[in-house]
Amino acid sequence: MLIRIFRKSYLLQYFFLLLLGILLWLGAFIKPISFEPNINEFLNPGYFWTISLIGNSGLLANVIAFIIIIAGALLFNYTLTKNDLVPKNTLIPSMVYLVLMSHSPNLLYFHPVLVSGLLIIIVLYYIFQVYTEEEAFPQIFNAGFMLGIASLFYFPSIYFILFLWITFILYRLFKWREWLIPVFGFLTPYILLFTYYFWFNKLDVVLSAYSDYFSHLAIFDFTFDYPVINYIIILFIILFMFWSLFLLSAEIPEKIISIRKRYWTVFWLFIMALLTYLFCQSFYSSHQILILIPGAIFISYTFSIVRKLIWIEIIFGVMTFMIIVNNLLSALHIL
Repeated sequence: MLIRIFRKSYLLQYFFLLLLGILLWLGAFIKPISFEPNINEFLNPGYFWTISLIGNSGLLANVIAFIIIIAGALLFNYTLTKNDLVPKNTLIPSMVYLVLMSHSPNLLYFHPVLVSGLLIIIVLYYIFQVYTEEEAFPQIFNAGFMLGIASLFYFPSIYFILFLWITFILYRLFKWREWLIPVFGFLTPYILLFTYYFWFNKLDVVLSAYSDYFSHLAIFDFTFDYPVINYIIILFIILFMFWSLFLLSAEIPEKIISIRKRYWTVFWLFIMALLTYLFCQSFYSSHQILILIPGAIFISYTFSIVRKLIWIEIIFGVMTFMIIVNNLLSALHIL
């Protein structure tokens, strides 16, 4: 039912998208989760300053988080339709993104990865434009700049500079300027930030925080303690993702080269998100968002092309219903 509703993108579908988002986030509005504990203000200054402005209002923070999620869903949809990764005039990507990004009560609050995920969608948009431009220097700089801003909210986003370079290899961009421009873009917000810290005599403390982070970098201990329903939902998502990858792998050779390059870009984003998951430390729950962005692209494509939807509709509908119930019951402390 959900897939059929969002196959088109008229005004009514946008209303249903907002309604779906409210249902998914209802538990977060009833019982707001507090901010990310033990956040390092020097590694994640963007997040730290934002929550300082918000104050102690968990409900306000969750409203802002919900707006970011809705904005991300719409931007995600625009990025995919603009670059021909899904058919035009559809809201399926927005719907899939919204459901996946809200699949756990542990994601329904204003956390650092939320903003980082939104900015990485913008990075994807710019990177998709690179292949079709003769000299895409502005797009490359903007991608690096957005990645730098993302790392100010969620510091492990810095690793995704490797993703940009992998994309350049994929696009056969081997000029030295093309490889340096994203670095300059990435460093631009840090130059401004370090100037601020230097002015207020905090630079030594900041550099010490960076040194401490990298000196204690280690693979986190995979110890999860979720209710059983969470594991069932995650299993559904994983099955949808791998099924979509299987179908997409058969379809890619038939696509024009620019579309093939874009899907390979998404695949490498998926690999990078998985690898960085090993080093996300205390953010292991919210880091899932970065993995689910490429996963949502795979699933959105499959939902857009498959015609016999009855079983897919049933399974995805059941999964979505389970997510809504789980988020609500968790807020009421029933689970």
